Amino acid sequence: MAEFQRAEGVAIVTGAAGGMGSHCARLLGEAGWSEIILCDLDEARLGAVAEDLRAKGVTVDLLGGQITDPAFTSQLLDKVGARAIGAVIHTAGVSPAIFGDKDKLLEINLDATQAIVDAIRPRMAQGGAAVLFASMASYFPISSEADAAFEAPLPAGGSAELRHLVPNEGAAYTLSKRAVRAIAKREAKAFGDRGARIMSLSPGLIDTPMMAGEKNPQTEAMLSGAALTRLGRPEELAAAAVFLTSPQAGFITGCDLRVDGGALSSLGI
Repeated sequence: MAEFQRAEGVAIVTGAAGGMGSHCARLLGEAGWSEIILCDLDEARLGAVAEDLRAKGVTVDLLGGQITDPAFTSQLLDKVGARAIGAVIHTAGVSPAIFGDKDKLLEINLDATQAIVDAIRPRMAQGGAAVLFASMASYFPISSEADAAFEAPLPAGGSAELRHLVPNEGAAYTLSKRAVRAIAKREAKAFGDRGARIMSLSPGLIDTPMMAGEKNPQTEAMLSGAALTRLGRPEELAAAAVFLTSPQAGFITGCDLRVDGGALSSLGI
């Protein structure tokens, strides 16, 4: 047996039409994944990504739909079929700059992430891995009560039971992504019992259309003070995510990888 052996099964990318997700899909194909499911809100937007992968011999399935739809996870598992799940890179999410409804933001970033994790957990292959996209913003405190609540398991009623702790859209983003980090940490043992891994990845300031809508004096100051005073590239983020799904990262689980150019460390975090 080879020292490093990739998990069997299908790879899944959510938000696959976006700048980060599309690069993740491309690099998974280059890493040898021969079966990939691409998910995004609008299936038509996945066409170009799928075409490039298929040209390289990858079998591609497409799933369009809102990840907060209760039917989304069952539709995803229908696409998986009898196959095991070898890799998941969950990039889908929204920021307050492009989505101004704090309640919906919580549902998309948090409730949907937990639903996807619940769906894939029993289907993970031996050696499989899931990477959940969090954010550098998840490290910024809101309040001791809110921080603790969002680091705890999601209540039975979902994020709706936590809305009173969230003052605005910015806080909703920070807290929802804090919760994503907590999910990866909390789920590590359950995934490990299947011989699989789960972790989160926290992007910093990345050169994407989403970032263009978030430029303000605060982000400019953060960038100028970072260890690397430039925006990250989507392909750099994708390379880190795909590495985490690889057998070479086989002893990494239950933690968060900060891909932020040293912005947080420069803030003493």
